Amino acid sequence: MDDHDAREGAMSDAAIDEFLLEQGTGVLALARDGEAYAVPVSFGYEAGRALFGFFTFGESSRKLAFAEATDRACLTVYDVAGPDDWTSVVLRGPLVELGVDSWADIGARISDNAWSPDLAGIGTRRLSVVGFELDIEEATGLRATPPEPR
Repeated sequence: MDDHDAREGAMSDAAIDEFLLEQGTGVLALARDGEAYAVPVSFGYEAGRALFGFFTFGESSRKLAFAEATDRACLTVYDVAGPDDWTSVVLRGPLVELGVDSWADIGARISDNAWSPDLAGIGTRRLSVVGFELDIEEATGLRATPPEPR
């Protein structure tokens, strides 16, 4: 048991799974050559993995370059209703680029719980999507709940 597991409000694996199935967005932290890069993402989830479709614009993509250079990524998913009513889950593991043959699976998982932005207003740039999986090796979560009314 690490320090996180001993804290009041630590979430069980089942509570983390339930929370991630209810959420669809988070912040994915990547790293390259000592430089951090965090991006908002929409994700699909099933136990053990989170699935992303990275939107890329044009020939080069900073997001793809960082994803390819990252040995171990970190996805933070949170929900805040108030100072004493919040949930935060942090997932860590390697990113794996998925081939086109995986798109049916990615699409199904993302449709289950992810949020997708409307990209109609971004202009006429060339848009493509690359699929990635975060192979979750470590998941931790904390939850604060408001006190019961007296």
